[in-house]
Amino acid sequence: MHRIIALLMVAFFSISSTAHANVDLSGKTITWVVPFKEGGGTSRFARFIQPFLTKYLPGNPDIQVMHIPGGGAIKGSNYFQKNAKPDGTYIFGCSTSVIVNVATGNPLVEYNLSEYRPVLLLPQNTHWFTRTDLADGPHDLSKLKERDLVLYALKTPASADLFHIWVFDKLGIKGAKPIPGLSSSGGYQAFLRGEIHISSHGAANYKKKVRPEIEKGKVVDLMTLGIIGADGSVSRNPLAPNAPTFPEMYEKVNGEKLSGDDLEAFYSIGAAWSQASKSMLLPEGTPDEIVEVFRDAARKMVDDPEFKEKATTALGPFPLIIGEEAGEIVKKAAVFSDNTKDQLNAALKKNRFTYRVQ
Repeated sequence: MHRIIALLMVAFFSISSTAHANVDLSGKTITWVVPFKEGGGTSRFARFIQPFLTKYLPGNPDIQVMHIPGGGAIKGSNYFQKNAKPDGTYIFGCSTSVIVNVATGNPLVEYNLSEYRPVLLLPQNTHWFTRTDLADGPHDLSKLKERDLVLYALKTPASADLFHIWVFDKLGIKGAKPIPGLSSSGGYQAFLRGEIHISSHGAANYKKKVRPEIEKGKVVDLMTLGIIGADGSVSRNPLAPNAPTFPEMYEKVNGEKLSGDDLEAFYSIGAAWSQASKSMLLPEGTPDEIVEVFRDAARKMVDDPEFKEKATTALGPFPLIIGEEAGEIVKKAAVFSDNTKDQLNAALKKNRFTYRVQ
């Protein structure tokens, strides 16, 4: 029996090695399409990973990052759909914005995101916070729930910002009113000026901008979205380990655990907003052997001493998700159920937006 298992393992690794040997990217140029302007989060993600991929892909190909901003990421995403060849010479730099365009049914979308072949995902997380005078200490929503008006920034309901509307609705903050047209950075400046009451940031800006204000006693944490595991577990964000996750806050204010339709919607939103926040994908139809070569390079990359030394600062504290697990998350993020759409549309209607998730 042991001999049979040993022979099967040898056969598996021999097949894997042969498949890898058939993929040679020597002398090739790989185009990494990023549908945003240079210097943004997806751009920084791509440029950090770029030299490590070159190092570990067979043949050490040259990788060029191509920025195609415009249309809320739709211009560059549609370009990739039309032009990318499934031969290992094209990579797509995806983000939550790209996913939301698909999941909410934007009619301008021409890209078939759910069929792309994920190599790796870089999870991120959202931190919510408020001013010290608007809470009875950290993680307290009582004062905000009592207010007739609680203002927060919302760039557009057609973006990932629409998830804020759902979150505040589920927590019973009845006075929550979005101010459309305010970007994350613009919203944070308005928050510091006292013009809005709740603000939020991702990991990098939370560390850089929010923590100093917390240390000064001007700002308090409310909660984070939470780190969602493959098994459905939700753990606390290591950057704010004392802050409750959204499911914990939901249970605190509603007196019952997040479950049923609300839990399903949370998992879909979490896949789009957190787990697949930044990702590297290959085009639809890319052969398995090429996909596995890229995933193998990603696995070697995360074990590289230089990557380990620099990744937390450059990418954040969350481990990369590599392989088949990444594919399931992207599909969940890109295809919202009717229930999730109904929940988001109900929250939009309460806030008198005419925009609807299709």
